[in-house]
Amino acid sequence: MADSYLFIINPSSGTSIGQQPEKISQAIESFVEKSGGQSQIIFTEGRGHATKLVNENIDKQNWKAVVAVGGDGTVNEVAKALVNRSTPLGILALGSGNGLARHLGLPLTLDAGLKQLISGSVNTIDSAELNGIPFFCTAGMGFDAYVGYLFSQQNSRGLATYVSVSLKSYWNYKPQTYKLNGKQIEVFSLSFANAGQFGNNAWVAPQASLFDGLLDICTIKPFPTWYGSNLTYRLFTKQLKPSTYISYQMAQEAVVEAEKPPLVHYDGEPLQLDTNRIEIKIKPKSLRVIV
Repeated sequence: MADSYLFIINPSSGTSIGQQPEKISQAIESFVEKSGGQSQIIFTEGRGHATKLVNENIDKQNWKAVVAVGGDGTVNEVAKALVNRSTPLGILALGSGNGLARHLGLPLTLDAGLKQLISGSVNTIDSAELNGIPFFCTAGMGFDAYVGYLFSQQNSRGLATYVSVSLKSYWNYKPQTYKLNGKQIEVFSLSFANAGQFGNNAWVAPQASLFDGLLDICTIKPFPTWYGSNLTYRLFTKQLKPSTYISYQMAQEAVVEAEKPPLVHYDGEPLQLDTNRIEIKIKPKSLRVIV
């Protein structure tokens, strides 16, 4: 019996899909057919729709994989419907950041991604939750959440836009005060890393593993203005490590208390919370992924 794949395409994701979703859909259909498989392709129509589509279609047949076609937001929406299920996640990384795909070493082009999808094997990775919301790469608060919010307001996507937004934000951003597991800290950013990077090869926790049952908590304290370029260089060259301003700890869970409900991000998606208490925890070996 032919392998059947369910593809969930976000037509407004990243920099390439939005310009040619039908062309990408046709390429997927043709490739899978030539490989002896069958494909069903569905387009999302808005935020949160991918999760709904997976839930509506997951039991309709025995899928070889449900494939997220897009960026980290699309991957997050598809993956959250597959946590603790036997059906694996496939990723065609055609978004802006592609954090989980990059960490897993997956291709970032359509043809190579399809070949990997058909020939790859299934690994079981950890996932995590922030106040019950699943995330798979990173979540956090502070500067990264602030930039994620501003980035989400832009008309164009991609690394150039992200860098531009980050640079503008850097000059007027004010550090925040939180309690992390009861200890008060002032931070530039506070990240909880399941995978090692935000996306675009910005490695906030180069040592993070998707298989160790632990989150890497990265605390970046306020630093002098001149240190910003050093920090950026280390972030993008996978050399971020403990220093005067940067510290790491590993944990299965953590509690953050803020003075007021904070702006957070999960896998790059910004979210304004309505509570000042944030609970983060790891869910070991909870998502099957084709790599």
